[in-house]
Amino acid sequence: MSADTAAPRRSARNAGKPAPALAATKSAAPVKRKSTEAGAEKGGEKKVKPAPAATKPTAAGQLNVGDKLPSFKLKLQDGSELDTGSLKNAVLFSYPRANTSGCTTQAKLFRDNHSAFTSADYTVYGLSNDSPTSLSSWKTKQSFPYDLISDPQRKLIKALTGSDDKTRRSHFVIDGEGKLAFVKLSVKPVESWESALQYCQKK
Repeated sequence: MSADTAAPRRSARNAGKPAPALAATKSAAPVKRKSTEAGAEKGGEKKVKPAPAATKPTAAGQLNVGDKLPSFKLKLQDGSELDTGSLKNAVLFSYPRANTSGCTTQAKLFRDNHSAFTSADYTVYGLSNDSPTSLSSWKTKQSFPYDLISDPQRKLIKALTGSDDKTRRSHFVIDGEGKLAFVKLSVKPVESWESALQYCQKK
């Protein structure tokens, strides 16, 4: 067969139409999605870790030596009210929780040396965020000769220590004008009374 007869001839009828395109032998490669889109399909939107909360400064609002003690109406263990702004020549010792080991040790040493404070013309008070009922029971059990102040919202505790979410074991001396004269924060139970008394006896 000659080359002239090998190729089929197109009819005149189809001569004006374009030749059909050849079918693609391979499908187009899928477009690779970005990792963020793929992650969105698997687990929704990509989570962003929240920034860590700012640390609250431990001394925010803390009184300085020489500042007047603020006036708060707080309850004593017997339910009577005390205006903290009226305190003068007073020693306040704060403790985390009544009727616990370390706090009882601290409070008993103030009890055992109470006469030395009164001889120096100072009145002793315990201070915590315990309820008056708890404080009354503790005072009776341990025969404390001084009053215990209940500060459930830590108003005075915050003014003295700067913390409104915990009570630091500390002690404070208020002078004859109602001003903060001496501060010792985060003390050991056995050291609190002696440090406070030494200051009182020097005055």
